[in-house]
Amino acid sequence: MVGVSYHELNANTPRSERHTAGERKQFLVVCVIGVAVLLNAFINAGLLEEVVIKDNVLYPGGEFIYKLVEDKDYAATGGLFRRIRRDLKTDQHLEDDKSLDKDLYAVYIDVDSSNIQGTGRFFAGVLNTDSDTRQRILDLNLEIPKRDLNSDKYTAFDLEEYHIENLPPVKCAVATFPFTDGFVSALLHNFKVFPALMRHAHLQTQGKTVISTTCNREKQMCTHYITLEDGEKFLLGQPDTKDYANSMQETISFKPSKILKGLKKLAGLKDEL
Repeated sequence: MVGVSYHELNANTPRSERHTAGERKQFLVVCVIGVAVLLNAFINAGLLEEVVIKDNVLYPGGEFIYKLVEDKDYAATGGLFRRIRRDLKTDQHLEDDKSLDKDLYAVYIDVDSSNIQGTGRFFAGVLNTDSDTRQRILDLNLEIPKRDLNSDKYTAFDLEEYHIENLPPVKCAVATFPFTDGFVSALLHNFKVFPALMRHAHLQTQGKTVISTTCNREKQMCTHYITLEDGEKFLLGQPDTKDYANSMQETISFKPSKILKGLKKLAGLKDEL
């Protein structure tokens, strides 16, 4: 986006000289350039592309080494993939890690519900990697207890352990879509590709649907799978979306009695029987 705002351009301009015809023209130029840059980013990310969906494609399935993510927007997937690639690299000074993309998958398990209110869960991890990489990832679990919980160096994702489960090779519908490895691309996947896949899948199945995504930066393309059968097998031991939504509601439910009790504690008052 444009790195200079209208206010920054006018920082050293006397108030009496602002809002002249020249200043308004300058502001208009800045706005036009900003809109043009944003529009270009959306077009490159696939704004005008049609979501073409193919049926009866088999999901690869296999051993999945992953971390569970909660309370994050699906748009955060790209950043989490970067953290996993960092764990996968044998040489931390290696800058070109695009060859690792083929193993990275995300599994979104709450996409078929509007009850989650932005707290959808997903798994991010590695599918069908080689034995050496598998062991190296699992060895990282031994380092987690040694990490400083209060350090800014680590996020909640870094402090989560890797787990191992098997994903089934099930029948899916598939869409490929442009990928720019940026926030705009993530938005289009969330609000254009995912809804199209869900509408398509719900015409064919009334069962649980799950979306799994893998993205290739070199090809600038993402492949999105949506299950047409056995979607519940992708939950990997997690509660169903409806049960999860109910538990979240209970967690954030407004209970005046508890709030009053907390206020009394702060004031040093005892509860009256």
